[in-house]
Amino acid sequence: MVYTDAIDKTTLEPKKSLDDLYIIGFVFFLIVMLLLLTTYLALKEYYYDSDSLPINTLSIKGDLNDQEISYISNSLATSGLLRNFIKMDVNEIQEAVGKISWVESVAVRKQWPAYLHLAIVKKQPVARWNGNQQLLSTKLGIYDAPEGEDYNSLVLLVGLEYKAKDIYQNYQSFRELLAQVGCGITKVVLTNRQSWELYLDNGIKLIVGRENIEANEMEDQDVVLQRVERFTKIYPNIRKNFARISYIDLRYDSGMAIGWKKDQIELDPKNI
Repeated sequence: MVYTDAIDKTTLEPKKSLDDLYIIGFVFFLIVMLLLLTTYLALKEYYYDSDSLPINTLSIKGDLNDQEISYISNSLATSGLLRNFIKMDVNEIQEAVGKISWVESVAVRKQWPAYLHLAIVKKQPVARWNGNQQLLSTKLGIYDAPEGEDYNSLVLLVGLEYKAKDIYQNYQSFRELLAQVGCGITKVVLTNRQSWELYLDNGIKLIVGRENIEANEMEDQDVVLQRVERFTKIYPNIRKNFARISYIDLRYDSGMAIGWKKDQIELDPKNI
């Protein structure tokens, strides 16, 4: 007896159809992934290209004049930091702007697709330092004066850089004393010999004190202030002669010497 296995073809067709669907699905998946990868690479190349997405608008806010704004804009334009929007690093920009001598602080923000916003706070000066090119800030730091501003109304302080804090603090003490008799100070000098010189707004120069050579230190601040205070007490007696006075030397235990503009005769205030 011979047996023959009969194969039902209908049972194979569904399996074959499923295999075909898997293959088609896998190929479709590969095509989609390839398209996504190609799109990603194309977009990446486009957005990271230096000519793509440039910074079109730079917004600078703060109490700045036109020259200061122009200086910051030109500095950033030539720095190479304003690449395209994607590659631009706000930390690098913040550091670069923060290095400008007259900038106290800066906040940087990007805004899609091509905006850069800067909020800048300037250092506030309390005095001119050694001329008109430098200023002394409220934190008593020395920095280069920005262009486009007139600082001639500020007192001029002259001396060695490491003495800046002492000079400004003494200036404040001198100013308070002299304000009692209506005198203002336009210039304070601490010479290399540690001698204090005050230039008043009435044109008179006060020679206040100098270095104690033996101790190699400045004279006691109280002594210096006492000399200025002595001037304020004699002030009413010499006020009528201000137009003739060139300088007043206060470096005496008692009294003072007056230098006259015409004959430069030194007089004791008792004889005035």
